[in-house]
Amino acid sequence: MKKQRVFVIGGPTASGKTALALRLADKLNGQIVNGDAIQVYEDLRILSARPSVEEEQQAPHYLFGYVDAWHHLSVAEWLQAISSLIPTLENPIVVGGTGMYLDSLVNGVSPIPEIPSEVRDQVRQMPIEEVKSLIKDYRFTDPQRLRRALEVQKTTGKPISYFQSLPKRKYIEADFVEIHVLPDRERVYHSCKERFEQMIQIGAITEVQKLLEKKATGGVLKAIGVPEITAYLNKKISKEEMILSAVTATRQYAKRQMTWFRHHGHPKHIVTDVKQINIEDITK
Repeated sequence: MKKQRVFVIGGPTASGKTALALRLADKLNGQIVNGDAIQVYEDLRILSARPSVEEEQQAPHYLFGYVDAWHHLSVAEWLQAISSLIPTLENPIVVGGTGMYLDSLVNGVSPIPEIPSEVRDQVRQMPIEEVKSLIKDYRFTDPQRLRRALEVQKTTGKPISYFQSLPKRKYIEADFVEIHVLPDRERVYHSCKERFEQMIQIGAITEVQKLLEKKATGGVLKAIGVPEITAYLNKKISKEEMILSAVTATRQYAKRQMTWFRHHGHPKHIVTDVKQINIEDITK
């Protein structure tokens, strides 16, 4: 039986992924599925750069804005949601900038047991230096990955490297067509600045203000722009400082994404300019 074809578009923020997904959806009469860890949150349409209402009307969209502000969505939860959804769609197009999500979908995940909520809460409250001192085996420095390693160790008594050495579990078998959108770095940096300034103009400050009023605690608070706007609302920095800080953070994030997508995955197509790409070449 022929496998279902699933397009997977990945790349840095402000690179034109949404525009390419819409063109592809128009060509295939396809459905767009979110593969971004921040665009899942319902309370952050502007700052997460979710497709606009007008864009959503151009093609069916799924898994955008379906998680509330108090939830920390795990990769496993997203995989469960998308693996149930994709077989019901005719021409799914997964698009996002979260490399871990897309890689887990295409290549599977290590069989790490479920982490109890009490362990996760305990580890999140620890200073990062304490986390480092308790981990038996690690080869990375990212705080989020360090905390994840300690959660696994506390739950299972084994280092995370043990589970990473085991065969990966795939949530869905499909013919994945990977597309990486990798424009010139300076063009991405310029787009980051332009887009954040536009976000401020269309209501990003009010969006964060509402989050704070709701006393949100979920992963939505990790979104770039939220800490900077929060500091501005608390009168700790000026509006100009807030914009500069958020634009700098966005560019740093885009740089990390570009590095990730250049060294991960097996893209069938690498797109440097979404306006110039021939959609026929992608859909062959």
